[in-house]
Amino acid sequence: MSGNNHNVSCPKCSAENQLRGKALTVALTCKACGTYFRTGKWNKAAAEFQHLKEYQAIPIGTRGKIDNFVYEVMGFVVKQETRYHFKWCEYLLFSPYRGYAFLSEYDGHWNFLWPIEGDPRNNIKVDDFNYEGAEYRLYQKYNAQVVFAKGEFFFDVLDVTESTVNSEFIAPPYMLALEKSNDSVLWCQGEYFKPKEIAEAFSIPLSKMPPRQGVGYTQPFNSSYSDKALILFSVLVFLTTLLAQLTMSSSAEDKVVFQHDYHDTDLQDQKMIATSSFDLTGGMRNVEFYIYAPVENNWFFTEFSLINDDTGDEYNFTEEVEFYSGYDEGYRWTEGTHTAEAILSMIPAGRYHINIYPEFNFNNHAFSVTVKRDVPVSTNFYLTAIGLLLFPAFYFVRKHYRERKRWSDSDYSPYYTEE
Repeated sequence: MSGNNHNVSCPKCSAENQLRGKALTVALTCKACGTYFRTGKWNKAAAEFQHLKEYQAIPIGTRGKIDNFVYEVMGFVVKQETRYHFKWCEYLLFSPYRGYAFLSEYDGHWNFLWPIEGDPRNNIKVDDFNYEGAEYRLYQKYNAQVVFAKGEFFFDVLDVTESTVNSEFIAPPYMLALEKSNDSVLWCQGEYFKPKEIAEAFSIPLSKMPPRQGVGYTQPFNSSYSDKALILFSVLVFLTTLLAQLTMSSSAEDKVVFQHDYHDTDLQDQKMIATSSFDLTGGMRNVEFYIYAPVENNWFFTEFSLINDDTGDEYNFTEEVEFYSGYDEGYRWTEGTHTAEAILSMIPAGRYHINIYPEFNFNNHAFSVTVKRDVPVSTNFYLTAIGLLLFPAFYFVRKHYRERKRWSDSDYSPYYTEE
């Protein structure tokens, strides 16, 4: 050590290094040659790393505000998991008011972590537990090593990394990280941050941030509303729609305004049957047509024209009745029906008649028509209900897919039992 208490010389190149962390700094890399060494009586070269500048998004010495505390980037390391060899970046941060904290980045996903006191598991060794109202599940357990380091550290980052077993528990967007060795235990609590939030906090251009890839293991699926809120909202809207449907159904008049049976002998020279006139009352309301034809292994087809006697306005539609039956290996089968229904909505009040253009088949010679005014219709309710279910169904299917993808890199995936 040379100079004042806040300067150290590199044991390899003898360059002077002024310490940002002052007395807190335990280890650092030389600003001149990049050698990693420890300070104090352990002042000797410990490692040399290849230059990995492309990993670092936030320069040493950069200051940023997170949770209303100003942090300075003190150190930067690239770590590698010893079994699967995936790499990630960690930044050591320091605030004079809050102490040290960490920023972890993997595949463009960021987590801000800070040390906490005590054991969130209440000293019970379990993989799933509740902490501060959130359910945490073990995501990964691993050993790691440092493959690159730069800056200053308040601990021997090489020794600590290689001597500890790491366990990470997640409850997106939160996490709890445990570093445990033979003589130390450190718990950290973390929270997911978007790249844009980190860029804004440290005044870094967003284009300089590593792009996000895949699903971050603490990345929340949706932060604008909770699953419970979506379910509650869907249920409330469904019940409101159901109440409206029941109200409209109970208030519907459902009145028969015309009914008549016809035979093929009723056909005139124009091949048409004109019904007698009937009244539709009550303003703009729907009209239901019910057709019955006693066909057997055949069909009956007809065109209808509902005509306003006063204005001549026409409402046209067609209907077909088919019914087939038989026996197959001793079992009777049927297909089709003897009836058909049609509903015309928003028909104004007035006096009307119907022109019918039937097509009889060889074994069918009769049919009947019943007309009702203002019938209760459930089609709109069912369509609305289906529409209400589509979004939450899509939401939870997509969430399930995202959760499976989130856990795809974990040895503790809850989805393994499904595969």
